[in-house]
Amino acid sequence: MEVRDEVRQLAAPLADEAGYELVDIEFAANGRERVIRVLLDKPGGITVGDCGQFSRRLADCLDMNQTLPGSYRLEVSSPGMDRPLRSIQAVARFAGKRVSVTTYEARDGRRNFEGTLLEPDGNRVGIRLEQDQEQWFDWAGVKSARLVVVDPWAGLRQPRAPGGRRPEEKSR
Repeated sequence: MEVRDEVRQLAAPLADEAGYELVDIEFAANGRERVIRVLLDKPGGITVGDCGQFSRRLADCLDMNQTLPGSYRLEVSSPGMDRPLRSIQAVARFAGKRVSVTTYEARDGRRNFEGTLLEPDGNRVGIRLEQDQEQWFDWAGVKSARLVVVDPWAGLRQPRAPGGRRPEEKSR
């Protein structure tokens, strides 16, 4: 069994018990360094304290089950504002939000799409692009999907003039 799957089997019941959503588990090995990353979320957001408490419990389970013999680093964190969408349930939850989707196969010469996430249709994921067109993909054909962070202040900022000054600022 793959390390990610073993960690998921141990982490899922702990997350459910604590009321957390297990967003993703990543395993990376670079030479001797091995890292297990666990991404958690909950309504209202996950806190540093939540992550620390979960990390201690999961570390005990991993050590007790000897999931990964030898040394490794366990990182438990929030998925962040640009969280990955790893299931069709996550797609349904975040419908209406801005997303970036990468597909395995090119469509019309493109593999990367950005737009507004539509409600899933069975196992199909839809995106409304800027030109008000819709693109639909089989979930199995989606390599990655992430929320896109939209800057709420972008429209309020004034562009800077040459020299780094705002238009209303005067040089001294």
